[in-house]
Amino acid sequence: MIGFTVLGLPVAKGRPRFSKRGFAYTPAKTKEAEEGFLAQAMRKAPEKPLDGALKLVMNIYKPKPKSKPKKVIHWTTKPDLDNYIKIIDALNGVFWLDDSQIISISASKQYGEPARTEVEIHEVVEER
Repeated sequence: MIGFTVLGLPVAKGRPRFSKRGFAYTPAKTKEAEEGFLAQAMRKAPEKPLDGALKLVMNIYKPKPKSKPKKVIHWTTKPDLDNYIKIIDALNGVFWLDDSQIISISASKQYGEPARTEVEIHEVVEER
């Protein structure tokens, strides 16, 4: 198992944008977020990318607004959880060969201090 924490306010992946000539590009905010995410994650990167089936666990935390009651722990507002999960594209070619190797994802978004994203990568042992 590889586990790491990326500190900072989580950023949801933005939709691809298109130039006037029809070329798709990643928005600057998303590109910066992916670069920052990878830079912090690199401390736990394997020597070579994992090449088997993987399970991923992600817990995403952001500070609770003062307007929310103390008992509320899960954050149910936009952006959607799946857009936060897409930040793992930054790990392609470093932690694994391609994110198509991920066969299972467990993820949550909740309030917590400090703002951070916790990631666990589990290799799946194939039984024959």
